[in-house]
Amino acid sequence: MGSGLNKPIGDIPFDEKAFLRKARFKSILRIIIISLIIAIGVFVLTIIISEMMLQNQENRINSFYPDIVKFTEPNTFAISGESYNVRLFGRQKEYYLLRLIGNKPYPAGIVTVDFDIWGGEQFKGDKSFCVIETDHIIPYSKISTAIPEGTKEYLAPYAVPKLKFYNPAVKYDKVIREFDVLKNIPNDNLVEMALSFDRPLTLSEIKTIIPEDLKLMWGAVLVFEENHYKEKNYLAERLVGNPYIDSRDGEKEFLKQLEQLSNLQSYSSTNLKRTVSFLKEKGIKYYGVVVVGHPESLQKLSSNSIIRGAVLGIVTTPY
Repeated sequence: MGSGLNKPIGDIPFDEKAFLRKARFKSILRIIIISLIIAIGVFVLTIIISEMMLQNQENRINSFYPDIVKFTEPNTFAISGESYNVRLFGRQKEYYLLRLIGNKPYPAGIVTVDFDIWGGEQFKGDKSFCVIETDHIIPYSKISTAIPEGTKEYLAPYAVPKLKFYNPAVKYDKVIREFDVLKNIPNDNLVEMALSFDRPLTLSEIKTIIPEDLKLMWGAVLVFEENHYKEKNYLAERLVGNPYIDSRDGEKEFLKQLEQLSNLQSYSSTNLKRTVSFLKEKGIKYYGVVVVGHPESLQKLSSNSIIRGAVLGIVTTPY
């Protein structure tokens, strides 16, 4: 019969080029599939590892930033907020700032921390502004972020008054004293006020001049030598304070927590170690305090020559 099926195997024609093309195609396809699997695996691992590293950085920042706020912002506490990725290896974390007026919390601002998988945190927030009167023929008030010395400052976004202290070693062109404003506030209201002294005082000395019905909330502490403040006035803006000033053994707790905080990896650890060493050697002295109380009690301090500055903070009605 003439069927090709009966031909010997050796007589069947072999297309070598077609075979090689097919083998090459299979090889390329295999390489592409393997490469895709590897690429997808590397991408997934990169995402997972970067998320883990970002979470580690967020946990590290959470371990120190609320305490940094507590010790450097007068009568202020930071509450952890949302976090969200803003780029492949970057994330932002929000903190809500609160001030306590007695036992009543008030919003005082929002700080956003921007960081990468390797750290490098940057803090965005605490924007200040003031209200100034223009010198035009028809005067009017306007908002300004350029703040002349001695002008009342407010913090965005909630427009709460910024608490300011006047270091006794620094000369100021103008010092704010807002005792007269207290006359216009109903006496059942609670008032927050930052008081500055004309000289450093110990806690026991402070308690002799502050009426008992005023609650001590925060104390501004001297952390440099007097001559350093005189030579470098900007050091007076680097506040460090005791949030436990009204607590039993509050100064011991203040030093203990500062020392613990200095041992955590942060942008402030070096300065904190220096601060702790200074306070252990020189002792704790205050050049100002934040107090909360009724207007009538605060007015009693207006005639005290030790009180150099008095900056009004948040005013709240009773519950």
